Amino acid sequence: MLILLLLFTPFVCSCLMLASSSRDVNSSFRMGLLCTAMPFVLATALIFMGGQQTDSYQWFSFLGINVEFSLYGHGLSLWMAWLTALLCFLAFIYSKSALSLGIKKFAMGLLVLEGTIIGAFLSSQNLVQFLFFFEAMILPTAILIASYGGLKRMRAVITFSLYTLTGSIPLLAGAWYLMTMAGSDNIYALIETLKTLPFSTQTFLFIAFAIAFAVKTPMFPFHSWQGISYSEAPYPLSAILSGAMAKVGVFGFAAWVIPIFYEQVLVHGFYLIPFALFSALYGGILALRQTNAKRLLAFSSMSHLGLAIAGLFCLNEVVYAGVAVMLVGHGLTAGGLFFFSGIAQRWTGSTNIKHYGAFASTNPVFASVFGFLGIAAIAVPCTIGFVGEFLILQGLFNSGFAFFAVLGGICIVCSAAYMLRLMKNVLFGPVPENSSRSVSLSQFEAAAAVPIIVLILYFGLHPAPILNSFESREEMPALTEQELEKILESLFENIESSALAEEAIEETANDLEEIDDE
Repeated sequence: MLILLLLFTPFVCSCLMLASSSRDVNSSFRMGLLCTAMPFVLATALIFMGGQQTDSYQWFSFLGINVEFSLYGHGLSLWMAWLTALLCFLAFIYSKSALSLGIKKFAMGLLVLEGTIIGAFLSSQNLVQFLFFFEAMILPTAILIASYGGLKRMRAVITFSLYTLTGSIPLLAGAWYLMTMAGSDNIYALIETLKTLPFSTQTFLFIAFAIAFAVKTPMFPFHSWQGISYSEAPYPLSAILSGAMAKVGVFGFAAWVIPIFYEQVLVHGFYLIPFALFSALYGGILALRQTNAKRLLAFSSMSHLGLAIAGLFCLNEVVYAGVAVMLVGHGLTAGGLFFFSGIAQRWTGSTNIKHYGAFASTNPVFASVFGFLGIAAIAVPCTIGFVGEFLILQGLFNSGFAFFAVLGGICIVCSAAYMLRLMKNVLFGPVPENSSRSVSLSQFEAAAAVPIIVLILYFGLHPAPILNSFESREEMPALTEQELEKILESLFENIESSALAEEAIEETANDLEEIDDE
């Protein structure tokens, strides 16, 4: 099945990269290009097929917990897997100009990271499987930052690892307790088991799950790792962190927190939406204060994803589809902005946006692409971001509190403010004396920009492919053969018990008739 190939292809291709020559950079690049293109082709094929899913298979049993393996690729999970495959493919194309050495090792690490992120997105039915990929993505990320990062890369690795691992501790503890009570890691067994627990226990488990996903996104106050990690990572990796890996946190809320803890979300929804909006507003204010291009884009990601989480808590199917559109749009624009900010840094030798300046007059091709990406990030009409943000604001307004929509609107105004400030400094600032303007975009940098621009416009004018995938989205996937057998067994048992009950009633009625006759 294609969905199985999509999961395992990145890992297999990472192993195949060992066969490429380390000395021949062009050979390694061609091999890496083929390896990163294959998952994208498979993900695109799944999009056209409408998605796939597998049956649940018994993986192993441990301390009375039945651990199963299954893949589910529909709706949000499918589009996020496609976005991850696309960004990894484009990031590798861009790396030909961004990285002078180590193309082979970078491709191997990138493919492993891609496989873990895709695995997390396709694991929405079995908790152990999701936790495996959720934690596994930390290792390749840390290795890539340590190998290709900036001067403070080791500090960034330690901060990133400590924050994400510490944030996962309550999730692992809560998941272990819930699976022990349920005897299974299947999401439906967990939902039914949670209903039997005291409400206070349910609330503690809800907090444990939410903290881990808030750290991964990140949300306030768990965002301290983001600035240094994004700024010290190489630009291709920063594009993946912002455009793909951060979405795993949002996906965790959508696929695990809301379905399992639906009653807690209903009870605490009044606080969850403004908390997410405050995180979005705080991220926008931090972005306004930055002069480092990477840190500005990092906090911009925090702001956009906070707004997306607020949309999820509206618990509306239309808004849910709008969140998916917004996440795809943010992945495209954030990835493109990181790519082109890296080009500006290479030309000027600085990450300070005040040291860029006047690209509109000295390099109009670069300025046109960068300006388009900045406008798309503001979510003007005819771009994909406009559709997603409009649906989210509509959902916030219809949630019963118009104040939520006002806060969401303020977040969008902040995004326009810091993005226009970035564009002003990059495109229309003064020309630094020591900057080199004789260089132009390479063919690889242009190749990475073209599909981003085309997709931003295509989905902005025609978002139906994403929106329609949620109209027929199944709330519950098809039952597996094992689940059908269990249901049939229980039905047969009920039928037999009913038959025995009818025989007993008939015998009792006959006895009563005999007594009446006597």
